Amino acid sequence: MPTTEYVFNTSELDVLLKQPLGAKLPVVDRAEGVYIYDTDGRDYLDGSGGAMTVSIGHGVRPVLDAMHHQAERVCFTYRSHFTSAAAESLAATLTELAPAGVTHAFFVNSGSEATELALRTAQQYWRDRGQPGKTHVLGRDISYHGMTMGALSMSGHTARRADYGNLLHTFAVAPPPYPYRFPLSGTDADGHGAMVWDRIIREYGADKVAAIIVEPVVGAAGGALTPPIGYLRTLREICDRHDVLLIADEVITGMGRTGKWFACEHDGVSPDMIATGKGMTSGYTPMGAVLFHQRIIAAFAATGKTVPFGHTFSANPLSAATCLAVVNYMRDRNVLENVAARGKQLEAGLRRLAQRYPWMADIRGRGLLWGFEFVTDPHSRGLPEAALNANALFTAHCFRAGLIVYTAGIAPLNNATLLAPPLVITEVEMDDLLARLEAGMISFASEMGFTA
Repeated sequence: MPTTEYVFNTSELDVLLKQPLGAKLPVVDRAEGVYIYDTDGRDYLDGSGGAMTVSIGHGVRPVLDAMHHQAERVCFTYRSHFTSAAAESLAATLTELAPAGVTHAFFVNSGSEATELALRTAQQYWRDRGQPGKTHVLGRDISYHGMTMGALSMSGHTARRADYGNLLHTFAVAPPPYPYRFPLSGTDADGHGAMVWDRIIREYGADKVAAIIVEPVVGAAGGALTPPIGYLRTLREICDRHDVLLIADEVITGMGRTGKWFACEHDGVSPDMIATGKGMTSGYTPMGAVLFHQRIIAAFAATGKTVPFGHTFSANPLSAATCLAVVNYMRDRNVLENVAARGKQLEAGLRRLAQRYPWMADIRGRGLLWGFEFVTDPHSRGLPEAALNANALFTAHCFRAGLIVYTAGIAPLNNATLLAPPLVITEVEMDDLLARLEAGMISFASEMGFTA
């Protein structure tokens, strides 16, 4: 187990904090399992799986072999000219793993493309059913669904939206599942906090709303904001009552991250569409997907249409073979059982640290997706000064301690941190993660002037 001690100079720490154009970042040399090594010989425990992407670790031989085998046969065909055994097998496998009624898959290149495809599909669905006025796809005001223009229109990530102004629709309207900062009251608080959607749909008018899109656990925008079990079930009932589609953005939470193949399974819910990406190939190649409920496919079949548009690399054979190898690796090794065990270990470790360091607040998460935030006082829940960018500073200190974590939150709540290590992390490696996290915490607290 690597245990490198790090000494970064001031200029290096400044690079990690600010990362200006042309900044000299460490140069990666190789990666193996949950560790990444740079060309200076330092090792880093990949505690966030990159951007919540690496699901089975780095350098896994069966996946590399599958990529090599597929590359020797064919790397690329255009989706309207050929299908491939890899893509067909992958679609069958993913729909088998998905909730009941989800029967078809369409492959894209990223999570942003997946959520945007879901948006376009929702609008086409209602046009084909004679309700062209149903165009709004509503989301939450702390959320992130991707960097394409349609995906950003559904996102409540104010920092990412700021540069695009009136080019974006204002679809993000609902409060987040974030009782620590946004407690709900009255009827809105019913149904595990999901009844707020009933009011919002009524205010908009159900005849204008095509779909609602939610992350089952809010990722980068909030730092693992985790609604209670039952939230999605209530939301599904609300959508059905108002004749609105439900899109689950599982780009982060899908493919085992929360201990189920898809996080909506915790609630026993079948969305109309599931957008996924990131961990489906564990970062070995780019790929995303939208999984469709049979009711969507049946509506298109009735008009002789298919889901709208695609991309040059949709259903790319090499990426499909890679994803299939990742899924098979997870199934063969019972990785979801490891997620359950290591998730409990991570949660317990975070709660122990929070007792030791009271500025570490609101531990939240599920499976191997956990977050927390920083406060100046645990009783008043005061925020560090926004200009300080506490999460970026903490990330830099963790990096210096040999641990990669992910900055999360949106200003002025940009004080959260995400942990999402590879799903194959061992008990010993999790202990190493927690030790490095505490080393980063101690260094960060010293600079912030926090005292236990």
